[in-house]
Formats: sequence, structure tokens, C-alpha cells
Amino acid sequence: MIKIELPEALRPVAGGAQEISVDAGSVAEALEELGRRHPEARLRILTRGGRVRPHVNLFVRERDIRSGDGLDTVLEDGDSLLVVPSVAGG
Repeated sequence: MIKIELPEALRPVAGGAQEISVDAGSVAEALEELGRRHPEARLRILTRGGRVRPHVNLFVRERDIRSGDGLDTVLEDGDSLLVVPSVAGG
């Protein structure tokens, strides 16, 4: 089982859940399952074309998936997929 950990901003479109458990072998599969359950949450993470939105960071084992295999990042049983919105300001 994989845990998707959602930020406060996404919880209202995910039924108020802080985390959602899914069966998935990759980040793409985990987000696909999230989208089946909560389509609006997936659309806030990925573009309609299936790319990670620029203002969203996804981490597995404390590593940004962009620095590895991206959405093809392999997930192992017990992993967490952490969704973190980028913070801007100055």
C-alpha cells in the first residue's frame, strides 16, 4: 500500500483526507488512482496533459521525483508520496 500525503490546500477536493492509501507501482499509477477517487485533486496536481504542474512538487523517499524518473518513479509497498505546493513570495 502507498500513502499519498496531501497538503491542506488539496484536502477539500479529496473529501477532507490528509492521506489516501492506494495500490500502485509507480507515481503515475498512484495519481491515476487518486484521480479515480477524487478527480479534482488529480487536476490540481497534474495538467490535463498528464504532466506535474510547475507549482507542485512530489517527493518519494525524500527525493523530488523530478530529479529521478518523474512520474515513472517506482513505488514500493509502504512508500509515501508527498504532495507539496511550491511557495513563492519575497
